Amino acid sequence: MQNTTSVPKDTHLIEVRDESYGYTLAHRLNGRVLYVATYKNNHDAMRQAKKLADHEQADGHPVVMVVDPHIG
Repeated sequence: MQNTTSVPKDTHLIEVRDESYGYTLAHRLNGRVLYVATYKNNHDAMRQAKKLADHEQADGHPVVMVVDPHIG
């Protein structure tokens, strides 16, 4: 999960990538990984990413969501 641009401090980064083994979801904060999961289809990965983003925003945290451009 490289190629990530810099994210402001204390901003949650939620990233979904299309890997050869499935779709990977990573949740990071200040360079630390909080959550990682792999899904068989992009719908499940995107649904979980949106759920995480909504949860963090509801708690008042800034969120940046990055999605691999190969995911439709």
